[in-house]
Amino acid sequence: MAERSDYQTGTRSVPVIPYDTFEAANLFLATGRSLQEVLPRIGLTEQEWAPLREAYRWFPYTYDDRARRAYFDGLDDAAICRLVLPPRWRLPDGAAPDLRTTWHVREAVRRTPHIGPFADSGWPLTCIAAHPEATLCCYTHDGAHVYFNGERLADKQGNPLDVDAGSFKAFGGRWLHDRHRVYGEGEYGAQRKTYWYEVEGADIATFEALNLRYARDRERAYYITGKTIRTKSPAAFEIVPQVSLNYRDHSCDFRRDGSILARDRESVYFYGARLKGARPATFRELGHDYATDDTDVWYLDEKRIIDGADAATFTVHGPGDPPLRLRGNGPCATDRHRPYLRAEPCDPAASVEAWRPFFESRPELDDWWWHRLTREAPRS
Repeated sequence: MAERSDYQTGTRSVPVIPYDTFEAANLFLATGRSLQEVLPRIGLTEQEWAPLREAYRWFPYTYDDRARRAYFDGLDDAAICRLVLPPRWRLPDGAAPDLRTTWHVREAVRRTPHIGPFADSGWPLTCIAAHPEATLCCYTHDGAHVYFNGERLADKQGNPLDVDAGSFKAFGGRWLHDRHRVYGEGEYGAQRKTYWYEVEGADIATFEALNLRYARDRERAYYITGKTIRTKSPAAFEIVPQVSLNYRDHSCDFRRDGSILARDRESVYFYGARLKGARPATFRELGHDYATDDTDVWYLDEKRIIDGADAATFTVHGPGDPPLRLRGNGPCATDRHRPYLRAEPCDPAASVEAWRPFFESRPELDDWWWHRLTREAPRS
């Protein structure tokens, strides 16, 4: 039985359905059911579904709310909640009206999708796992096939993969398995087309997802492009965190989930390939594609050592530092001897005024190139 109602917004009316019904409809559509099968159960036409879906799908997130505000003619969260939560849900007592609280409704529907107009559908559906990056998508199966975002899992050529739906699970990140094989989720092309592939030779029993890009088992490591890493020390294979410099709030985060860097006892890996000459025990990223192993400084964007850079004092300009007065653009840094722009050394004498705000804000630094030059030629 359809649960549609119509809400009058100024000179027009728009269809309204319960939010849990919307999420259930989305799941069935993502698991092989057609619009012609699903929409009659919720009382919508295809023309009505498209704008309603755009308005509803971001309810649990702070992401762009323009579509829902336009759809509901500017209603606030409290009014929208009163429209879309009944009959099976309501705000907890004392809770402030906030559409972000609908995330728990979505999660409940993913566990039990046969609700309301779908209670008697008889359509098999199991939600396997949420996707770690594609916020609105999840893996599902109908007992026969595994789906992602409405499509069966397929290889790079578009051929459906023969996976065992009943045993299909996620290791974590973009690594998955059934009882027979391990699978990776890759991307290709400018549109980042998603495909899946079998990870050849992977041991299911000892396989471990380390992040979105790297994994390991008892014998080797893996990179998400399908590359097998012949590590000599798989038990020691680990992620090297990347530094995220956040200029909005002057913070510094160490990201593991998306890091493109890893190491074992013998080597450092960058996008799954060995970074020749890098010392793994002391290797760390500094931000803006700069890294160091306490002996050399690396510019990762070009996979090279910065000749002459002083690893002990190399400092990346980052959050909280005052803006520099540079003539060029790119990641900038300095050490005791000279400044750098895009990993290229700059003339210290020509850089004194550009770097003045930085050094004047860092009184703990002393006797660097800037100090020596300003003592030799004081400002008039």
